Amino acid sequence: MRLVGIDIGAEEVRIAWAERRLGTTRRTRLERRPVRAPDAIAAVLADVARRRPDIVLTALPAALVTHRLLALPFRQPRRIARTAPLELLGQIPVDASGARLEDDDDLVVACAPVETTGAGSLVLAAAVRRADLDAHLARFADAGLHAVRVELAPLPAWSLVAEDDAALVLADGERSALTLRHGGRLAALRALGTSARDPARFGAEVRWSLAAAGGTDRIIVAGADATTALRAAIAEATGARVAPLADDDLAACAIAAGLVTTGDGRGRLALAGPRPEQAGSWRRAAVLAALAIGLGAVDAGLAHRELARRDAALTRAIAADAAAALPGTPIRAPAAQVEAAAAAARRRDTRLGGRASVLELLREVSDRVPPTVRLDLDELSVDGSTVLLHGRTDGFDAVDALRAALAASPALADVTADETRTAVDGRRVEFRLRAARRTGEGASS
Repeated sequence: MRLVGIDIGAEEVRIAWAERRLGTTRRTRLERRPVRAPDAIAAVLADVARRRPDIVLTALPAALVTHRLLALPFRQPRRIARTAPLELLGQIPVDASGARLEDDDDLVVACAPVETTGAGSLVLAAAVRRADLDAHLARFADAGLHAVRVELAPLPAWSLVAEDDAALVLADGERSALTLRHGGRLAALRALGTSARDPARFGAEVRWSLAAAGGTDRIIVAGADATTALRAAIAEATGARVAPLADDDLAACAIAAGLVTTGDGRGRLALAGPRPEQAGSWRRAAVLAALAIGLGAVDAGLAHRELARRDAALTRAIAADAAAALPGTPIRAPAAQVEAAAAAARRRDTRLGGRASVLELLREVSDRVPPTVRLDLDELSVDGSTVLLHGRTDGFDAVDALRAALAASPALADVTADETRTAVDGRRVEFRLRAARRTGEGASS
């Protein structure tokens, strides 16, 4: 699955490509495409569309979004999803231009848990003008890009940061912003209004913004305007340790690269679009379907092999029993030879009387099996005065029918079923029937 993260800046479009295989995401390429006009942006997006990515991820700058960190006294996701928008809208009486909001439909509200505690949840909730979000999505739709997920910048850049206690400053013209993490959770998010090309004033705004959020002694700077002079100005203004995020290209593409980087997802917020794993669900479905077909074929092959093995074992057992019942007789067709011997014995017993012989019992049991009962016998033995049948059939009713049929035989008495249970395959019933041989006078021995 191919992912692309796209960050549209004032003077360039930053693009990060990645591949996801077997649950692992690997970033493959970073691109910085200079643009000077809206037509140039459209051309860049059209070029991305021609490469047919599976998932498209992008971000809106914090300056276009109004947000709050809300403390809610519960942790259930559904309750958070219902309550957080109401809490947020209750704290925003005016929109970004100062005009009172007449209709909540003018806004798109999204929320995501930042932290859960015993007392409830800390939730990041954000509201964006529907017109701003629709205009952003229209750029991608016009270029033929679909499955677009929009996140709140600069939060995706945290996927590139290992520190749990630090501030991340994005220096990128009018899209500049500051975020702060304490203990691995988002503690503050603020859009910066000062141009990063004025290092002294920018450093001053970072200083008082951090002071209002609780402060930190570790600051990481990213963005296209993250110059050495800017980092020095921030260090002088705040007194904190200041470091670049990475090399110039990765720092400039921090938002795009963060969008396609697998992380724990804490503090990230989707304003629109599917989750990244949902957009490629059809491919997973196809893989799972193919896997199911393959496993079905393997299962059928194993079942056929097991049936063949059991059939061969039963054939050998019949031949062995026939050889034991007909000593000195060459065995070529065991079933037919045993049946003929049983018929001869039955005629002899009819003529001479007396208790039924083993062969006659075998014939009697075979004749008594109801035609509607399908048997798969593992054992049929006559041990002295006891006849034992062990095998599987289609259900408990079939076991009862077989027991009743054998109980009606004049050659058998005290027919009982024990150890009747569902077989391992879950489809058939395993049973064990015992019966006593009757004597020639009709009493069991």
